[in-house]
Amino acid sequence: MHSDKLANEKRDQRPLSPCVLLCTLDEHKRCLGCGRTREQISSWALMSVSEQWDVIDALAAREREIDATIAASDGD
Repeated sequence: MHSDKLANEKRDQRPLSPCVLLCTLDEHKRCLGCGRTREQISSWALMSVSEQWDVIDALAAREREIDATIAASDGD
């Protein structure tokens, strides 16, 4: 099966919570473990499947940005 089709099929189902049981908020009220905001954490169970995937996608994009920033600073 083509990976894009498989990815789309999986998105019909709720994603697993990104929680990694390191529940500590930073000064911006973002979890140091999973990266979600306090609001995203507290409303996770009430979110639609689409909203949950939007959070997952935003977390992945944020992680890529952080990795790129770290990689760029390593080149200094």
